[in-house]
Amino acid sequence: MSKLRGPDGRIPDRLPDGRPSVSWERRWTEGSLPLWVVATCGGIAVIFVLGIFMYGSYNTMNVVL
Repeated sequence: MSKLRGPDGRIPDRLPDGRPSVSWERRWTEGSLPLWVVATCGGIAVIFVLGIFMYGSYNTMNVVL
């Protein structure tokens, strides 16, 4: 007997009663790349890029004046 859970082997998104099959807590902490890692790296990248823009605008102000 096959252990497939769907037509192509994937777990369905929703249970028959409408609830998600995987809770948000598990999506946040488990998996090959947990979402908290993605969120942390994304936040650091945004702060870094904004810092580069602010540093560049500050430097060009000093050169012109």
